[in-house]
Amino acid sequence: MIKRTLILEGYLKYKYSSKTLTIDKVLENAKISSADVFFIKVGDLIVKEDYLLTESAEVKLFPIIGGG
Repeated sequence: MIKRTLILEGYLKYKYSSKTLTIDKVLENAKISSADVFFIKVGDLIVKEDYLLTESAEVKLFPIIGGG
């Protein structure tokens, strides 16, 4: 699993700290297809793609489990 962390320093911290994103925008930016994601967790909550991230959070993506 690749982990990415974006840390804002200096004036960037104040300029962009209030920006909010939805999970689907995060997936789009990371070039991850929502078709590959079975469910999404933010903290202890299972959320949908339209969940609004208003603060720093760890977002966990769980893949669709194939079988057959």
